[in-house]
Amino acid sequence: MTMPTRRYGDDEVREIFSLATTGDSRDPALPAESDGLTLDELQRIGQEAGIEPARVALAAERLDARRTLEPVRRSFGMPVGVSRLVDLPRAPTDREWEQLVSEFRSTFGMHGSTTSSGGLREWSQGNLHVSVEPTEHGEQLRLTTLKDDAMALNGLGTGLAGMAALMSIVVAASGKPDKALLILGMFGGMSLAAFATNLIRMPRWARTRQRQMEAVAARAVKLLSNS
Repeated sequence: MTMPTRRYGDDEVREIFSLATTGDSRDPALPAESDGLTLDELQRIGQEAGIEPARVALAAERLDARRTLEPVRRSFGMPVGVSRLVDLPRAPTDREWEQLVSEFRSTFGMHGSTTSSGGLREWSQGNLHVSVEPTEHGEQLRLTTLKDDAMALNGLGTGLAGMAALMSIVVAASGKPDKALLILGMFGGMSLAAFATNLIRMPRWARTRQRQMEAVAARAVKLLSNS
């Protein structure tokens, strides 16, 4: 089945030319009205404005690779899960899949393992999963990861906070307010330390994973755009 030609809307066109230029080219003259522009049309328009077609194609690949960023999974407001879903031009051949697996290993710095079942191919390492899946309209690349130790640390922080509150109330009720304050400070401090650890490390982890997923998705789209 032949996939329909990708057409880019006005906002996407502006984003593509923004990505393709560095301020040294004049703004391309776009049609006043259109039902979207194909990559070939964008390359012709860009060439008239002094923008190399290869730069326009690369910018379009970057846009396609990042346009399906899924919502970040959060725990107590902190990111603990990142995912991305990207439409692919076609299914990879066996050799192309091997090339993609090599890209996964290089980008994420993990060896991982591969599995195949019917039209589904997957590479995974722990909670990090990358798969090529058949859909009703073609193929898609799914990337997901979950930082379960961060969720466990948040759970520990919650448990310590509850323990601090409960024990301090019981001790205070027994007529020992000074000891109650000591218990509250000790367990409360441990709870805050657990949350602070995640607060510092998790945003950086999420940004790193998002950049890695964008790079992998862009590579897959580029590789499979070749006929």
